[in-house]
Formats: sequence, structure tokens, C-alpha cells
Amino acid sequence: MIKRILFFAFLISITTIAVAQNNMDSTGVALQFIAKGITEDSTVQKRHYADSLFTRTLVQTLKNPFSFNYTFDSLVSVKIITAPDKSFKFFSWQLDNEDGTFSQKGAMQMNAPDGQLKLLPFFDDSEYFENPNNEISNRKHWHGAIYYDIVQNQFNNKTYYTLLGYDENNADISHKIIEVIHFENNEPVLGGDFFIYPEDESFPKQPIKRFILSYKKGSNAYIRTDNNNAQLVLSELSSIENNLKLKNTLVPNGDDLYFEWTNGKWVMRRY
Repeated sequence: MIKRILFFAFLISITTIAVAQNNMDSTGVALQFIAKGITEDSTVQKRHYADSLFTRTLVQTLKNPFSFNYTFDSLVSVKIITAPDKSFKFFSWQLDNEDGTFSQKGAMQMNAPDGQLKLLPFFDDSEYFENPNNEISNRKHWHGAIYYDIVQNQFNNKTYYTLLGYDENNADISHKIIEVIHFENNEPVLGGDFFIYPEDESFPKQPIKRFILSYKKGSNAYIRTDNNNAQLVLSELSSIENNLKLKNTLVPNGDDLYFEWTNGKWVMRRY
């Protein structure tokens, strides 16, 4: 596997110098091949190596002028979402640490008018969060997640981007995450006072800076958009042991709740 990855990396190092926008598909296929090593290689050391090689190769590819317009359709093992106003893209993927935990990797590509690369790396620092729900953070102190959707809202002439993500977390508990981002001095600020909801032991205690839905691994709780992105729908959870404080016992009970953007806040409502 490593030899084949090195071969593809060599090909990419040649092709990315001369490749034009309309033939990026071949580069995307090669990147996908390298990315498979992050999840499929047999040891954590090999997966870390594949991750390092993928990161370097992706950056080299993105150095092509106007690479923001590349779709990377074949790069299915890395999640790529684009802000509705096309101001940035976010690349995220994860690495199995082989001890039941996962590390997330992330990078935000800004849409530079001159077509040059402006890439902001994000560093998973979640193990050092004292209270993950209640910390405003930045890209160097990031509660890692694989972001799969994004909603854009305005309030008081400021733009806010709400990113929906998941975190495999550990062997017993998974997370779905709502992370609100805005920009100050061209840097992303993660978190803030954006959530209002009824007190419930299955939810994090208020006040919070990001909403993290914790649940029993494998139980398929969700947070998704609905009604033309006007609502964030989430699973209502119940405990299989009748104890809402035990996050590893929380599973969807078949009902949904939803957040609605109202006066600069995500306000929870019931159907």
C-alpha cells in the first residue's frame, strides 16, 4: 500500500505543476487513493504517514491558480463543504487512533479574488477543552469535527456560518455538533452565545458556546437542515437505562426537535 501511495504522490507532484482546471479529475482520483490509506492501512503508524502525505499533496494541488473552483468529485473520503456565499470551503477528515478515539483534520480555503491560495489549517485540540460546550475558540484550538453541512445567516449586518458536524469521539459515545463561525480580522471565531433551549438533562447545561449532541455510538442520532435551511432538525433522545445523564445510554426516541434562527439565536422549538 505504501509503495503504491508513493507512486501516486510522485505522479501528483508532476501533474500539479502543469495541470489545468479542466483536468483536475485525474488528480482528485490520485488524492482519493492516498486518502484511502488514512482509513484502510493496517497500523496507526501507516495511517499517520498516509495522512501526512495526503495533507502535503492536497496543499500542493491547491496551489494551482483558482483552485477554489475545483470540485474534487472523486475525493469521497474527505468531506468538502462550501459556504453558500462561496467565501470559503472547508475540508475535513479523520484519523483512527486505534485506541477508540479519533483525530479530526481540517482546513479552510478562502476564495481569494486573485486566485492565489489562502489556506487556514485547523488543529484538533479537543482533548484540551476543559468544557467543550462552553469555550469560544479559534482554528488553533479547534473542537474537531467532520463538517457535512453549512447554513448562512445574517444579524446586525454581520454574517454567521453554522456548520453541522460529527465526531466519532470514543468507543462508547458519538457527537453531532453545531458550530457557529464568524470572522474577525479575517480570522474565524468558533462559538458564541447562539443557543436557547429548554432545560433537559440530555442536552448540555446552558449557557453554551457550541451545541454538542452526545449519544450512544451506533444509534444514528442526527442533526440536519430542513425547510430550505431555515431549521436545524435534531433527534430527541431518551435513555435506555432511564438515566439521561449517562450519555452512552442515549438513543433517538423517534421524535424530532428543531432550532430556528431568530434574532441572531438558534432557538429550539418542538413540532
